[in-house]
Amino acid sequence: MLLFHPSYFDVMAEFQQLPEHIRKAVIEHTSPDEQVRMCFVAGLSMFSSKDYVIITSKRVLVIDERYLGYLGKSYVNIKENVPIEEIVSIEIIKSFTNKILGQASMGLQVDRYKYLINNGGSGEIKKAAKLIGEIKQTLSQEAK
Repeated sequence: MLLFHPSYFDVMAEFQQLPEHIRKAVIEHTSPDEQVRMCFVAGLSMFSSKDYVIITSKRVLVIDERYLGYLGKSYVNIKENVPIEEIVSIEIIKSFTNKILGQASMGLQVDRYKYLINNGGSGEIKKAAKLIGEIKQTLSQEAK
């Protein structure tokens, strides 16, 4: 008998609301034993495209949709594919503009590189940072 955390169904409902080509990209870039734990949209500004942030039980994926100029064709771009076990630290950043708009950014430090997730909802960024920390702790306990 499978037992699911009550929020699992909410996450899956959110995941099902993502565009089909984004869902397909997530499935292609994850292993069958991974579960989607959270997803939200970030990058909400006048100057950038929106980013789809998907947190699984093993990684953080940031995906955007790009267009081929005059052809009007779109394709999916994997901007970030960060294994959670490699994340050294998580930083939540709020610029003046972020504070006014109720947004925040998150930096995921991995060895000598920092991945940035910009302009997400402040509440979602905080929840994501907490969830990533919890998953990292669980993964490190399982490795022992």
